[in-house]
Amino acid sequence: MAVDLNDDNALNEKAINFWEKNKKNIFLVVVVFISIYIATSFYVSNQKKNKFLASEIYQKIQVEYKNSDISAYVKELKENYVDTPYSGRASLLYAQILSGNNKSDEALLEFDWAILNSSENSIKSLALYSKAKLHLLQNQLDLAESAINEIETEGFKGLKNYVLGDIYYAKNDNKKALEFYEIAFNFYNNKNDLAKVIKTKIDAIGS
Repeated sequence: MAVDLNDDNALNEKAINFWEKNKKNIFLVVVVFISIYIATSFYVSNQKKNKFLASEIYQKIQVEYKNSDISAYVKELKENYVDTPYSGRASLLYAQILSGNNKSDEALLEFDWAILNSSENSIKSLALYSKAKLHLLQNQLDLAESAINEIETEGFKGLKNYVLGDIYYAKNDNKKALEFYEIAFNFYNNKNDLAKVIKTKIDAIGS
């Protein structure tokens, strides 16, 4: 028993000595850990709050965009809620509205904002597609090709090749146009009615 007590006393003494030598570092580590925990909790809570507020603004946009000017809502999302997916969605919708109202320069700027800032690849791809279509309508064929070739999302492969077909058809390069149309047709065949439109264009070139 004496040996055991001596061992216990030795261990206690070592523990006390360790604490005395390292208590400042231990206290610092605890403080840092608690600070990180509080900061992380605050960040997560703040992100949830921002996403909720942004979703409220985006809902207003969806309700009002057909009858009202939504530019103020879009600006608020871009300035205060850029880290949420709603800023990119709002920017893309606003760009499409501007394009439909023949405000091409403003629309292109808005498409570029969505491309650069959206957190969703699908929104970036839609913005690139819309930008390419606008350039195509303006007969700016090289700019249209440059924009559409930036699309990397697999789900947009069909649209990408369809637009490339339109671009090369406009360039009077029927051979290349046909190649792209056929890729797009194979992508959409038996999946989407767009395949019928593409098939019509393929038949027109072949006739």
